[in-house]
Amino acid sequence: MRERVADYRFAESVHLRISGPERALRHFDAEYGEVAVAPGSAGEPDVEVRIGFGLRVQPIAGGATVTGGHKTARWKVALGPPDARPLQASIVLAGGPPSFALSLVQGYFLEALVGVALTDQGGVALPSAGFVAGDGVTVVLGRSGAGKTTLTARALADGRTVLSDDQVVVDATGRVWRYPRRLRLYPDIRQTAPDAWSRLPDGTRSALELRGRVRRLTRGYVAPSLAVPVSGIGTTVTPGPLPLRRIVVVERAPVEEPTVATLPADWVVEEAGLVLADQRDRLSRAVGGTWTERLDAALEAERRTVAGALTGVPATQVILPRTWAAPRAVDALEAHLGITPGSATRPEEPLDHPTR
Repeated sequence: MRERVADYRFAESVHLRISGPERALRHFDAEYGEVAVAPGSAGEPDVEVRIGFGLRVQPIAGGATVTGGHKTARWKVALGPPDARPLQASIVLAGGPPSFALSLVQGYFLEALVGVALTDQGGVALPSAGFVAGDGVTVVLGRSGAGKTTLTARALADGRTVLSDDQVVVDATGRVWRYPRRLRLYPDIRQTAPDAWSRLPDGTRSALELRGRVRRLTRGYVAPSLAVPVSGIGTTVTPGPLPLRRIVVVERAPVEEPTVATLPADWVVEEAGLVLADQRDRLSRAVGGTWTERLDAALEAERRTVAGALTGVPATQVILPRTWAAPRAVDALEAHLGITPGSATRPEEPLDHPTR
């Protein structure tokens, strides 16, 4: 099986090197190809990951070994020492399908290591979408299901400029970069972002419809997203950096009416810390000792970075009723943000504006 090495650079500072079989590297080229670095010109990496397929992984001296899986995918991960440079990991996958397993370990381990390396460079990979407004960026912070990807798809279809749909990189001076990866779409994009759906290639729409049928047949047990390049919807993407101008925290809650609250910076910092901790949950639950200390230190550094980035930046929280269907919730959020004026149905109820 042919193997090769690929190099990528995040936010102009963190260099990721991945080696492994061609079929694995094709996955990461599709994810991070826009920040690929020419072989031989990248220098030493900050994170070095070896990907393979099989049943055994060779432990790395001074590190930790993690074994796990999700549904049909299984993995074994050997981590190097947490204070080493580069941060190292060897990942072996079994089960599948391979694209599903690769996407899981990408988020659970590989991007977690990139996030730790970013803290060493004064950055933080914040679980947020980024939308360009004027000379800066509106960052929308929220957990999975908050509507970040749907908003991004709508904005792209409307010709608006975006950074990312699920993560952005922020530094303490308030500069924001794109996090280079594909969109994760689900079949309901047809209802939640119909203009974006109409722009997708026929093959992509067919693949999403097939996923919808599989989800119904398995009663939700098999419900994978589909990784779609931004170019499948639009081309209005900027790599950054751009200045942070506003941050909006989105939450779905058991409330009857949507509300908007002005937030103090320390509240946003705490919420960002909780979301970041959730994002690295798979890794942090599986390791101990010095790796736990390293992850705790990274989280504290990330909180300080977010606090610095928020200096003088207005922050609000949008709370949407959990009972609202996705299209209605995203319509309300979109109307509040003003990302795609005129393209969304305005919410039936006005948003209240208490001060927190």
